[in-house]
Amino acid sequence: MQNPLRDRLLRNERVQQVSGWFQRADTGEFFIFDRSGDAALLRERDAPDSEVLVLYPDRAPGGGTAFITDTGREVIRLTGLGGATYFPSSAPDGVIADFASPAGALAPPPRSPAEVRNRAEELAAEMAAALDRSISVQYAPAPRAGLGVQHDTLQMIAFAFDAVRAERRRLRGVEHVRIELGEAPAAYRQDSALVVVIAPELGYAGRPSSAFIGQALLSDPSAS
Repeated sequence: MQNPLRDRLLRNERVQQVSGWFQRADTGEFFIFDRSGDAALLRERDAPDSEVLVLYPDRAPGGGTAFITDTGREVIRLTGLGGATYFPSSAPDGVIADFASPAGALAPPPRSPAEVRNRAEELAAEMAAALDRSISVQYAPAPRAGLGVQHDTLQMIAFAFDAVRAERRRLRGVEHVRIELGEAPAAYRQDSALVVVIAPELGYAGRPSSAFIGQALLSDPSAS
């Protein structure tokens, strides 16, 4: 026989696991939600090349915990009773998501120096072709364990540029892209450069999101 209290407690226990697959009630699609680190991570299963979202816990209206991006967008909410509501861009009002199974932690795949160099060259060529001018892409040397974060950061810059490239007038002064090492992720305009700061030892949480970088691309460099 069904036991509603037992089922609720079991669901709560599963949701509290540090990393697991969740399934959307509307489409049946899966996403992984990983809370094994200081920041939570989320990626959709059927989009392996999509952005890994870095999420930070915050108090949700009416109780529970909201997980938000570095630009303040709520992506998933957990209630004290174990319920989960997912807020993807395709359903901004939220959809119910149910725990499906445990999952491993998310981490940037290892990369070689050649892969980072090639991605930087590709990014420079993509931006130069779109803006019709030469763009330089530079990055500070990173430890081998941080090359995956560095490579992923170049992809975040590419995502950001694709999202704002229609704003050509506001991108007029961008001539350089620099990836620097620091203690915490950041992105800002400085004169003619877009500066992106990464902390490779933090994994995905050590780089800013593409949305944050996009905001920096469109910002006024004189305000930095």
